[in-house]
Amino acid sequence: MDGTIWELFLFIGLVLIMVIVWYYYITAVRMVPKSEEWYDDAKSDVDGLDGAMFMIPYGSLIFGGGGMVGLVAMANLPETAETVLAIPLIATMLIGVVGITGAVGIPLPWPFVPRWVADIRKAKRARMLERWRSKRAERKQKKSQDTT
Repeated sequence: MDGTIWELFLFIGLVLIMVIVWYYYITAVRMVPKSEEWYDDAKSDVDGLDGAMFMIPYGSLIFGGGGMVGLVAMANLPETAETVLAIPLIATMLIGVVGITGAVGIPLPWPFVPRWVADIRKAKRARMLERWRSKRAERKQKKSQDTT
């Protein structure tokens, strides 16, 4: 193994932090459905929703992926083995980058957000579509009454 013991501790620490954060994220955030009121209240509070659902878990995924890449590089594996192992690790880091875009305001699909968030968004879109259709029907009715 190349590198110092401190680099080894750093890379192992990054991976362990990623595992701990994702364990918490899966058990406490993704598996425990919240109400629509919580979702709306947390949206106004940047730390609440963005931190819990995007920044912390996907940020730790990026750092953990970097730690795994560092561990693979320190192992002095043959170049082909490093390349084969680097592909999923880089994909992990890219998934982290895509996940963090949710904090910017881009609505992400179900695999990146909990199922209950996708259901809340779907219900909101359905209500918005129903309001739009009712307003459109009212305008058509009013227009037809004005022409007669």
